[in-house]
Amino acid sequence: MEKSNKRKISAILNLVISISILLVLTIYTKTTFILPPFLATAATKYPDPDWRLHRSIVVIMAYLLSGAIAVIFVLVGLYGIVFAIIASFISYTLQILSNIEHPPSILATFLGVLERVNPLFILHPVLSGIIIVEGVNFLLSIIF
Repeated sequence: MEKSNKRKISAILNLVISISILLVLTIYTKTTFILPPFLATAATKYPDPDWRLHRSIVVIMAYLLSGAIAVIFVLVGLYGIVFAIIASFISYTLQILSNIEHPPSILATFLGVLERVNPLFILHPVLSGIIIVEGVNFLLSIIF
């Protein structure tokens, strides 16, 4: 099989497997609102499905920053659509300044502020979700 076909299969499998695992987990924990950014992150593995530790660390850091900003906004009483947008702007700006940009992660900020998340949001679903997406991608990169 051609390398490009293997990459396509790997990309599709990464999306289907990681999001299926996340779907079960998020239904069980009632955090389904967080699925959109992980769908976007898993889908970004299509053009670059080769697993690289540095890129995975950047993605994890971007999500942790995004989750932390959402929690901070909620803790100080800033929520609703306007503050969700402002928090997302801040999240993306800080990511660019820190050289850890991953655009889908700002959805975690946006959705976190809208849902008025608590500090556990950073561990679950943010950290657990991105570890699942990156972990499945890593395993598939070994197979393909």
